[in-house]
Amino acid sequence: MKKIIFINFFIVITIILFLEILIRLFNIVELQGYDEQAFYSENGIILSKPNNYFKVFGIKSKTDKNGFRIPIKNYSYKYVKKTTLVLGDSITFGVGVEEKNTFIGILRNNSRANNLYNTAIFGHNIESYLYILKKNHEKFKDEINQVLIFLCLNDVVPYQGTIFENKKDLNKNKFQKNIIENKFALKLNIFLRERSVLFVLLKGIFTNPIKRHYDYMRALYDNEKNLVKLEKDVNEITNFLIKNNLNYKYVLLPYAHQIKNNCQKELLKPQEMIKKIFDNQNIDIKDFTNEFCKNDNKKDLFLKYDPVHLSRYGHKYISDLVIADKIF
Repeated sequence: MKKIIFINFFIVITIILFLEILIRLFNIVELQGYDEQAFYSENGIILSKPNNYFKVFGIKSKTDKNGFRIPIKNYSYKYVKKTTLVLGDSITFGVGVEEKNTFIGILRNNSRANNLYNTAIFGHNIESYLYILKKNHEKFKDEINQVLIFLCLNDVVPYQGTIFENKKDLNKNKFQKNIIENKFALKLNIFLRERSVLFVLLKGIFTNPIKRHYDYMRALYDNEKNLVKLEKDVNEITNFLIKNNLNYKYVLLPYAHQIKNNCQKELLKPQEMIKKIFDNQNIDIKDFTNEFCKNDNKKDLFLKYDPVHLSRYGHKYISDLVIADKIF
């Protein structure tokens, strides 16, 4: 009996290891997770530790002396006076993609006249951007001549800091809440998603994170308080930019669920609400949702089973759009 149990256990482990190797070999999905030790909290805002090496979604990342993401090897800023400050979250950081292949990395390589300071990191929302803008404007007042702000639907989230803070889940079902509230299950989830692509694949297949995450964000736009707060933060950021004579551009990025469902009108309600807020204040914002919808390779724009993060192809597509529209 013990021998049969041992043989069955050995077979199961062998199958799991085989599938793990196979999935990695064919790059079917990417690892998830990040090293918490690579970040710190300042007044409730998540920032990257300076001069640091760490992994994000299984990809090596590096920061400069200011905590801004830069290429891994042999990189130094150009000796130029013009600097573009980039504000954004994990999408703009470029999780799951080497820095040189992110849209910021591509823009960096295509610019001879400008440096790019990429302040983006996980957990940033519209409220975070105002703090980071003021902090870096004070520090690099004589360098910064342009500010690029990449927004996504999750910028309306009414809390900051996904790494350290416990989020109040406003739209989770009972099973999901039980998992979140179970510390062991939560730690196991974090452990597995950082080390097992098989786990990430199975989780993607059976929990449908692309739709689930969109539904959660979509519900936040039904709360008038969130929209009022968003409008207030946009107004404060824009007034600061104008007051300090800074060129600026807002860019809005879509969710995978919207694009993979051919941009059905009902799914685009959040973009409509965001653009209405900007129109009410006479502020320009470039919405790339339509361009994403027209792309013939929609399924390749995002990381597999990821609700929002761009693939290498998606980053190249964004950089092409930014250059074509003369945003940078």
